[in-house]
Amino acid sequence: MPLNLGRDEFLGVFTAYNEALWPAPEVLGLVAFVAVCLALFPGSQRDRIACALLSVLWAWSGLIYCCGFLSRITPLGYVFGAVFAMQAALLLNFGVARHDVRFWTHTGPRHLAGILLIFYSLVAYPALAALLGHAHPTSPSFGVPTPVTIFTFGMLLLTRAPYARVLFAVPLFWAAMGTWLAFELRLREDIGLIVAAALVLTMTPTEDDPDSVQAAQ
Repeated sequence: MPLNLGRDEFLGVFTAYNEALWPAPEVLGLVAFVAVCLALFPGSQRDRIACALLSVLWAWSGLIYCCGFLSRITPLGYVFGAVFAMQAALLLNFGVARHDVRFWTHTGPRHLAGILLIFYSLVAYPALAALLGHAHPTSPSFGVPTPVTIFTFGMLLLTRAPYARVLFAVPLFWAAMGTWLAFELRLREDIGLIVAAALVLTMTPTEDDPDSVQAAQ
């Protein structure tokens, strides 16, 4: 179905967000970097803190960007905001309260894919956006849904069994929705969502994955 708003109008939301809240996107990038560092040197409390930081990113993207800015041009902003806020709550429940999210390091392809997705969301995504003509302040900076989703996919690929599989649902929802928006509005840098979702769907192992068994020993 067609989207009832124009590309320039949609990019204008990024402009309003970046101009109103600078340097928040840079601070959120630092928050993400800290979460990665915690995930690469895991431990019970570090796992929980990393998930708490992920929850902050999703809450910000949903409540501040979607409800505060995207809703100015489409009521879908409130819908997306509620969905993103739900993901923030799920991360707090499964990652912080229950400690069902455990990060670990290994040299397998899943870990490499996770690192590459994290790099894409934090470094390559804004660089590609600039190359495609979306220079600051019209660029989709960190904290808006797509880079946060790709970053979360990368972080989830760094986890081991037992998996809180419900945490994959909302990012996969946005991968589908964001890809649709990318084609509708010709946002080519967002096509990375397809790659990220494909990696997660094909590389998230089962409970008896040999790497996960080794990590649990």
